[in-house]
Amino acid sequence: MLVKQIMQKKIVTVNPDATIRETAKKMKDYRVGYLLVTNGESIKGCVTDRDLVIWLASGKDPDATRIDGIMQSSVVTAPPDTDVFDASKLMARKKVRRLPIVENSKLIGLVSVSDLASVIEEEVDNFLHVEEAYQI
Repeated sequence: MLVKQIMQKKIVTVNPDATIRETAKKMKDYRVGYLLVTNGESIKGCVTDRDLVIWLASGKDPDATRIDGIMQSSVVTAPPDTDVFDASKLMARKKVRRLPIVENSKLIGLVSVSDLASVIEEEVDNFLHVEEAYQI
């Protein structure tokens, strides 16, 4: 199975010039803990709720800092034709829980660890059932 078959297509993003407060409010409103920072359809970075908490603990003004000042600028991505097992290995190796799916430099989807877990569980179950059928 390929990631394009399971990816989430509705992705919540934030502009690089959004403030920390605007970003936190967007996370709250959409009930997400991760936002891609985009300029149009191009990924500039990402930010997690943990990133915001660590930054807020410094006591700075959340209205005076733009998200591009604290975002993680290196984002691991994959093309839509990536196999789910390869995607899971990539995510494990890079220690990321979310994998943006990019085609021709355009953001088209997002796959999370939980998206992969249910599919991989099903694939393993299917494999085990085939193995059982061929046992003598």
